[in-house]
Amino acid sequence: MSGNNKDIMIEMVEIFIEQNPEFTEGISSYFENRQWTELGAIAHKAKSSVRIMGMDELGDCLEKIEHYSKGNQKVELQQKIENRHKLNDDDLRIWNNVRNEEVNDIDLIFIPKLVSKFLNQTPIAITELRKALLEL
Repeated sequence: MSGNNKDIMIEMVEIFIEQNPEFTEGISSYFENRQWTELGAIAHKAKSSVRIMGMDELGDCLEKIEHYSKGNQKVELQQKIENRHKLNDDDLRIWNNVRNEEVNDIDLIFIPKLVSKFLNQTPIAITELRKALLEL
């Protein structure tokens, strides 16, 4: 993507490092507060940046967080429907987006592990990127 242009590579790494707090704080906060829509959205956004940096394993982790977040949305909305709670406009919009998701309760237990993996490995990756910047 950078065509081996040193300046572009440095700029891309610096932008990624600047974005990192948004990703880690967002994922941590949205997970803790069970904000599945927001968690899925920030995981989707971070996934692209992480993969551009060549961190495929973290990208796969974020992809799963994104997917399983939709599953959590589906499960929670199904419970509302089963308990005859009226869905508000936001709930209906989300339901239309997630009702065809094929995620089961077994898949959903992986979210805490995936979030922990991302939050634990990201600082290590940032340290490695900073070292790589010094070598450019």
